Amino acid sequence: MFNFTRGERIAAIILLLIIIIQLLFSTFYEARSSKNADLNEFKELITQFEIRQLFLEDSIENARKEYYANRYQQNRRESYSYDSSRNRNNAPFEKQEKKPQYAIIKLELNKCDTSEIVVVPQFGSKRAQKLVEYREKLGGFYAFEQVKEIYILQNIEVDFLKKYFTLDVSLIHKININSATYRELVTHPYIDAYLAKLIINYREKNGNFTSMEEVQKATNAYRELIEKLQHYIEF
Repeated sequence: MFNFTRGERIAAIILLLIIIIQLLFSTFYEARSSKNADLNEFKELITQFEIRQLFLEDSIENARKEYYANRYQQNRRESYSYDSSRNRNNAPFEKQEKKPQYAIIKLELNKCDTSEIVVVPQFGSKRAQKLVEYREKLGGFYAFEQVKEIYILQNIEVDFLKKYFTLDVSLIHKININSATYRELVTHPYIDAYLAKLIINYREKNGNFTSMEEVQKATNAYRELIEKLQHYIEF
């Protein structure tokens, strides 16, 4: 009954597609128009809601500020009231309890050992050892200043030493210049090899020394050295 050519069938299909597209476009356009209208109304509701929220936030912030301002004033009044009551009930000034002051137990510089010295501030085991070694070579200290002759103790102040040490010159071990051997003489820090030979030679030719003045004349030693040696020489 219906006999269409190939071209007619294609044209019919195209026409059908055009009709379907028009129907879909009309339906979509109408739906979009209605959505646009709905969105405009929704946007208006959102704007009113935001305005309401801003109003509520401002109200809350103002209430918070007023609350903390009242608390601050109340705390100041309570603090003032407490201080006033305390001043009335107590003395104007309360003395703080003083911490106990411990007396420094001083060490005898010419007798203490390394185990005692290491507890003194600024002294470690090495410094304590050097102090004892030099003291043994000298025979003992006659002045605190002599400690500074030790290289690693040159920076220690005399006042600091006096704070932690005592000094008993009666503990000094002296050298008998009339009987000491050459070896015994040169081991003393203040007597070098040249001075020791002069002492031995004079003693062999002239006999025993009787005074430091004689020692100075025999050796031509300078005055400062004789003043140091007089603490370590006996006749």
